[in-house]
Amino acid sequence: MAIYVTHWSMTSDITAESAHRLAGEWAKSWRLSWLPDRLLTRDQAIAGMDLAEIFSTQDFRHDSTVRARACVCAGQLGIPLELIGLELQHRRHP
Repeated sequence: MAIYVTHWSMTSDITAESAHRLAGEWAKSWRLSWLPDRLLTRDQAIAGMDLAEIFSTQDFRHDSTVRARACVCAGQLGIPLELIGLELQHRRHP
């Protein structure tokens, strides 16, 4: 799993989800493809990309370390992990 981060975008080698930076130098200037209605900080966008990768694998269900990392990332976004899982699952299987 790898998240590729540039000054303007974030992509993944295992999921189609992405993040893009808006023009400007605001603290919250990133948007996630799976959470388009919220502006995020760079760190929050990375956490969101990490979650997209986590939920795209089976490790989430079977590895307590991966689940703990997912909980930390969800906390950075301020969204319950269960809601994130439902959103990402729905995007993968509409």
